[in-house]
Amino acid sequence: MQKIHIYSELESISDKFEGILLDAYGVFWNGNSLGLFPGCKGVMERLISQGKCVGILSNSTQLSVKEITKVHKHGLIQGQHFHFFITSGEVARAIFLENDLPFPTPKKKFYLLGTIHPKFSSYQAIFQDTLFQETHDLAEADFIYIEVPHINGKDQVDPLLFTEAVEAFKEVRLPIVCPNPDRFAHEGDPPLAVVRQGSIALMCEALGSQVFYIGKPSEKVYVAAMHEFRKYGIFDPKKVLMVGDTPETDIRGARNFGMSAALITKTGIFADRMRRDGYEKCKEDLEDCPDFFIEQMCTHRIIAD
Repeated sequence: MQKIHIYSELESISDKFEGILLDAYGVFWNGNSLGLFPGCKGVMERLISQGKCVGILSNSTQLSVKEITKVHKHGLIQGQHFHFFITSGEVARAIFLENDLPFPTPKKKFYLLGTIHPKFSSYQAIFQDTLFQETHDLAEADFIYIEVPHINGKDQVDPLLFTEAVEAFKEVRLPIVCPNPDRFAHEGDPPLAVVRQGSIALMCEALGSQVFYIGKPSEKVYVAAMHEFRKYGIFDPKKVLMVGDTPETDIRGARNFGMSAALITKTGIFADRMRRDGYEKCKEDLEDCPDFFIEQMCTHRIIAD
């Protein structure tokens, strides 16, 4: 790969687009313990004042209203800082309501891999009022649903700690639904990359399971985003810029859907890789190459909100 140019901030390239689609974690959100990155609120407000449509597309498995309420407490107001907020959890709920799964579900039952994470809303909110019910008997289940991974209520940084739990399902030939393809997300103070459902799904695939992913990079979430952009007169994905911190989800999904994509290099998951492996190795290993690299959503020259 040839030498790449890294822009300092989002506003260096945003004038090229009518719509801006932001990932949350690692872009403007620094985990639930720390909240917003400094200056991001001002950037989002300026983009809207310039006539941009600003959307948020997160692989969070919380429902959208839950995330909107969360960021509102930190001063991000719908209509003032963003126009819409779509979560993987919201798209998953629509899929279950419509029974739009790529495999037969005659029993309308699922088995849970994991337990409820004490810091997040229960998976039950996603299945409420759908045809699907939880069962504790694998023989009765149509599929297995991966919950937010934890051990005794604590997030973990090493996926191998979940090996025993995953191997318990290696002889089970049921499809597995992964509602969040992200392998890691930042949480805590200081922020650490902790294991999320995508890591568990990869371990399941390695054991021969069929996994159905919801969330970036799957097409369904980008279709949902474009449905919202059309309400603001944006009909062409090429006029939208996706901004994210994870190549395999944010960048891959956007590029496959025909959107331009910008990868954050100083905050979030890709920044972790650069700190660990160095710039040259990360550049060499990067398979999902974005259209733009930007250091962060805003520079420290911008006064914090």
